[in-house]
Amino acid sequence: MTAPSDPAMPTLRTVLARVHMRLILFAVLMAGATLLITGVVVIRGYAERNLSLIAQTVAYTVEPALVFDDMQAARDGIATVAASESVRAVEVRDVRNRLLVEWRRPDSGVMAAIGRGGDLFAPSPALAAVRRGQDVVGHVRVFGDAGGLGRYILAGLLAALTCLALTVIATQMLARRLQRDVTEPLARIAEVAHAVRADRQFDRRVPASDILEVDQLGRDFNALLDELDDWHAGLLSENRMLEKQATRDALTGLGNRVMFEQVLPVAIARADAQGSAFAAVYIDVNRFKQVNDRHGHDAGDAMLIVIAARLRAVLRPGDQAFRLGGDEFALILAPDITREDVAILIRRLLAGMEQPIMLPSGESTVASLSVGSALYPDDSADARDLLRHADAAMYAAKTGRTGPHDRRNP
Repeated sequence: MTAPSDPAMPTLRTVLARVHMRLILFAVLMAGATLLITGVVVIRGYAERNLSLIAQTVAYTVEPALVFDDMQAARDGIATVAASESVRAVEVRDVRNRLLVEWRRPDSGVMAAIGRGGDLFAPSPALAAVRRGQDVVGHVRVFGDAGGLGRYILAGLLAALTCLALTVIATQMLARRLQRDVTEPLARIAEVAHAVRADRQFDRRVPASDILEVDQLGRDFNALLDELDDWHAGLLSENRMLEKQATRDALTGLGNRVMFEQVLPVAIARADAQGSAFAAVYIDVNRFKQVNDRHGHDAGDAMLIVIAARLRAVLRPGDQAFRLGGDEFALILAPDITREDVAILIRRLLAGMEQPIMLPSGESTVASLSVGSALYPDDSADARDLLRHADAAMYAAKTGRTGPHDRRNP
């Protein structure tokens, strides 16, 4: 017996959707990180070259101011050059490394904070010598900020988030298509397999799928179900045949002793439940052995077949006839029957036996029956005692001691 599925186990759709999500997120993150790092390296190199040019320009601009010791003119010149560039600070020192002029960007806000604190991303300070002819009169140091890199990083992050959002949407669309094309067909196959296993619904079939492999799986599964259906139908037919052989008399087609013993308890239970009565009737064929000895077994079989047919002819709906073996027969007469009804049925049965029976040899004979009956629960409420009562009544009829419920065809 298959163990029940663990409700905590993930479904195929969940597993595949999770794998797709992880793969796509990994790919997007790797691509985004690669582009971001590459862009930072390129922009940082560009910024360093730009700072070097700015440092040379500042050195050229402040050279007259240093010569004439006009620091305000130097400061104004620096502001003119550096204000429009990505410059955080400019320092001008003499040949003894004494600070002569310092300029810092007065900007505020997020980009300024990034520019002041982003030393990790900011380009290296650029140095340039201030020359008067061939003599060096000072040095200029220009510090760049990370404002440009910060804007680039923010733009990259925004683009990455946009890509992630699009990835989630694409993954959901892929998951829905995956569910429609793969998991739902597989779920239908599992549903049909469960119906066949649990409820023996061999007529169920798997519908076609739009995916070749899944459709082929469904076709093969349906072919297997066709074979199982044929096998099941054959098995049922064989079982019915075996059951018929086990509970039916092969010669007369009546129920046999096994079936009689199965039907009797059911009749008792039904009578008890409904508070009604039923009758058990025993029948014995008189002088059957003489017919067999004189005319052969074929004649005896023909005689039994005719007797069985005449038994069926007098039965009412719900009554049942049985051949218990040899020349012994039994009847179970349906509930709501009275003793008078039993007597009427027995008279009809005996009257039907008055017509001669043709034997295979061309001769004819008349069947003589000894009949005994017992009424449940009037004669007995016990199954064994009820049958003994009917058997005793039949024996009395056979020996000529007929009672009010016993009949014998003379």
